[in-house]
Amino acid sequence: MSDLYHTGVYTDNHTDKNILLRALTENRISGLGLVLRADNTVIFSKLTIEQMIDEEIRHDRFVIPPHEGTTLQYMSSGQQRKALLNYQLSLNPECLILDDVYANIDVETQHFITKKLQELLGKMRMIQIFSRKRDLLPFVERIVLPDTTSAGIKATLSRSEFLNADVFISEKRTFSLPMGYESHSELSDNLIEIKNVSVDYGEKAVLRNINWTICKEEFWQLKGPNGSGKSTLVTMLTGDNPKAYGQDIYLFGRRKGSGESIWDIKRQIGYFTPTMILRFTRDESVENMIISGLNDSVGLYVEPTDLQRDIARSWLHMLGNDFQKRSFQHLHPGQQRMVMTARAMVKHPPLLILDEPTIDLDDYNSQLFIEMVNAIAAEKRMALIYISHRDEENLKPEKVFELIPAHEGFTGRISE
Repeated sequence: MSDLYHTGVYTDNHTDKNILLRALTENRISGLGLVLRADNTVIFSKLTIEQMIDEEIRHDRFVIPPHEGTTLQYMSSGQQRKALLNYQLSLNPECLILDDVYANIDVETQHFITKKLQELLGKMRMIQIFSRKRDLLPFVERIVLPDTTSAGIKATLSRSEFLNADVFISEKRTFSLPMGYESHSELSDNLIEIKNVSVDYGEKAVLRNINWTICKEEFWQLKGPNGSGKSTLVTMLTGDNPKAYGQDIYLFGRRKGSGESIWDIKRQIGYFTPTMILRFTRDESVENMIISGLNDSVGLYVEPTDLQRDIARSWLHMLGNDFQKRSFQHLHPGQQRMVMTARAMVKHPPLLILDEPTIDLDDYNSQLFIEMVNAIAAEKRMALIYISHRDEENLKPEKVFELIPAHEGFTGRISE
């Protein structure tokens, strides 16, 4: 099988992965030049992991045995992907379909997966489905662009042709925050102060001696590998983690646990992470989605005031013509995340937190989203924390707070 060649399928955020995967396994994509056997093809995908977790929850059936007492459901993203790959390779398939192989995993896990796959080059055929150029596996030499309007191939490119082509690249956009933004002059310069904070979960050490001060209008990136405690640290700031109590943490000039309510904290913070979108199932207009941010509600259930509509329309103007009179549910993922970011900012919070906002976005929408983030930060009307385990090209943070391994758990390191 040494003559095997491996194929990349480059997709965008308009692609329905379920339909594409079915078409691949049923050999319904004309022009691909491959004939797959469904009984000897496995799919390495977040969708596969979700199906296995569903089996664990519904039927107490563990396709992948628990590792060190931890089931697939409670593993980190990196652990899940390592466990799935090891299990699927033990089946000795003829073909391995790799769907977004690097999604939501840190650099160390990426290297583990890449090395594992390179060891199999002459043993099985691999098809990589991906939407970011930077994720193209080093041994994939043929890339196809599927036609989203038919079950066929729009173009086939060599590796060098693909890497040099401008495919799905966005045009430059100009973003400007609406007028009337609050100055937050009543707040102290130090919005957030974290002093010698450590967190354990049972016998597991997570954070050790974290010291971090976030001042007005600063643009930070918070980075660290899977399992380093990024989510723990953020939820301590947003008021969603009881581990913050008893710690030396000051939020907007007030010591944590000195009588403030969780709503006092949330009123000062705009927060967005992609999983929030799953909570919004009603068919709301983009305008109503932005207004719901003024009410902290999942959807809009009361008639908005004229002032609220005026505020929402100013944000719609910032987003652009593509969002006017549109349904939120009918937007593609990149557009939905831009709307959710506007929703997080509509109350003019002194601090905006964006938690892994470009996960699962294609090159076009990632670039567009980063342009918006840079524009928001450049206007210097709020502090911004951008959380990611991977660096985004063109992201322009002023400072980086990185969680790095310590003797126990992870500690922090600042770079500019």
